[in-house]
This record gives sequence, structure tokens and C-alpha cells, in this order.
Amino acid sequence: MAVNIDAVLQAGMGDETSHLFGSSSNVGLLGLDTLAHFSRMVAVHTPGFAHVKQVFRERTIHMALTEPCLLHAMLAVASTHRASVLPSDPSYSMVAARFRHDAARMYRQQLQSPIGRHNMDVLMSTCILVGMFSFCKENIDPNESWVLSDDSSAMNWLFVQGGLRCLIELVNPWLDESIWSEAFKVASTYDFYDDHRTGREDLDHDLADVCDINDDTTEETNAYHWPLRMLCPLLRIPRHRSEEFRMTNFMGRLQPDFLSLLAAREPRALLVLAYWLALMCTSVHEWWVDARVRSECQAICIYLETHGDQRIVDLLEFPATACGYR
Repeated sequence: MAVNIDAVLQAGMGDETSHLFGSSSNVGLLGLDTLAHFSRMVAVHTPGFAHVKQVFRERTIHMALTEPCLLHAMLAVASTHRASVLPSDPSYSMVAARFRHDAARMYRQQLQSPIGRHNMDVLMSTCILVGMFSFCKENIDPNESWVLSDDSSAMNWLFVQGGLRCLIELVNPWLDESIWSEAFKVASTYDFYDDHRTGREDLDHDLADVCDINDDTTEETNAYHWPLRMLCPLLRIPRHRSEEFRMTNFMGRLQPDFLSLLAAREPRALLVLAYWLALMCTSVHEWWVDARVRSECQAICIYLETHGDQRIVDLLEFPATACGYR
């Protein structure tokens, strides 16, 4: 297994990676150990992501032994998890950073090739993993958020989350043949994401008022309408219920016009996102979630206290409490 893994890793590595990991045999052994760690991770059953973990556990690990892109993404997630639970050893962070770099580079290269039935499972599996390690953050520091910094890459964690939706649209004719078919059918039972009604019925009244949504508002006339249509049913879910998959789906369905408002730090868009981040703080307890959602939610609260009008400031209590901002 170590020899096979070594061959796949070497196929996707540059000289810089080989130098970091040392000899070829060390790369194979490290890959085997890290892949075993990934296998143990997806063996942990949590209700919200059970179907996703089942596919990774039963259908993708053997596939990765011939696909450098997917293998690197698995090793990136596993090594990032290991670095997060063992922060005292900086070597784990170095290895994780390198695997993430190579996984993102190879994934980008794969997306430049024709996409179809032959590679849909590799690409969708890799996409989910890239979204996971892109979302992960090592520590809670709101000053690193795009909201409070000038770092042009600080919002990438959110931009990449829409990739899976785009891939699904591209491979839709063959989706029933995919290893992800059943898992996506489970996700599709959350039919409120297909709620495209006009107007403000069933929306939170205060948020609808702030976002200027009236009885005639549509998704085409108001960029806040669709995000609120997705958000408001989530606000009504009891916090003790496990709805992780339902919560995380929100970020992958945001449209470009709303993402542009977020990038421009538009206060109302930031408020809507803060409410979703607050839900994530209180409802999703995966290792790759907590530091990110608390950092970004605190950054938005800090920003809106100064740049939001009084209506927006009055609505900050829920996000501020959820993320621990005082």
C-alpha cells in the first residue's frame, strides 16, 4: 500500500514537495499513515453528515489510489485535522499546508479538462474535500477576516463553496450513475431550498424590512431575497436538532450578486451572513467549522457596530451572542 500510494503521490508532486518530505519511501509511508487517519475520520458517525462520510468511507478511498488529485485532497483534510488536534507540533502544519497547496493546484488543473461521466466522481469528491479544508481555520481571529482586512484572498473560503453546485449542473445527465447519487437525493429532501416564492411570506419580518422586501419582491429584483428564503427556515429549526447538512448547504447556494455585495461589505448582506454564521456556531460542531464561523461572525459584528444603521445594530444580538462577541 505504501508503495502504491508513493507512486500516486509522486505523480502529482513537484520538486519542492519531494524536498519537504525527504526520500521517496518516506513519502509513501507518510501518505499511508495520513490516509489511515482519513479512514478513521470518516468512520466516525455523526447524523448530519452520515451519508457523506459513508460515500467517502466505502466508495472513494480505493479510487484515490489511482487519482493523485483526490488522494492529495484526502491527505490535505486528514493532515489538517491532525494539525488542528496536535497544534504543538509545527511539522504537522507544514505537511498539511503542502498537501493543501498540491491538492488545490491539481484540482484546478483537472477543472481545465473536459468534465463528464468519466471524471465526475473524482471531481465531486475532490470538490467536497477542497471546500472542507478551505473552510477550516486554525484559530479565532476576526482581524483576519476580509471584512476587517485588505487581504484579497481572505474571502476564498466562501467563494469555493459554490463549486459543487456548478459541478452538479455540468454532470446532471449522468448524476444517477454517480457514487454520490444517493447522498444527493437525501440532501434534496430539504425542499425548502426550492422555495422561490415572490414576496415576504414566511420571512423574518425584521430582516425583510431591513432588506427592503415587500409583497412584490422577487429574486430578480432584490439580491437579498433568495438568501433570506434559504435562511429563515433554518432560523426556525430547534437548536438541539442535528441539521448539519441542511445548515452547510446554505453557503453553496449563494448567488454571485449576493457574494459581490458581501465582498463590498454591504451592511445588509453582512447581516444576513452573520445570522447564518450564528446558526453554524450553535448547530454544527465539526472540527473544521468552529474557528471559521466564530471569527467571521465576530468580524461582521465589529464592522456593523460602526458601519450599520441603527436597525442593523439592533438586530446584532443573536449573532453577537452566538459567536461570543461582547
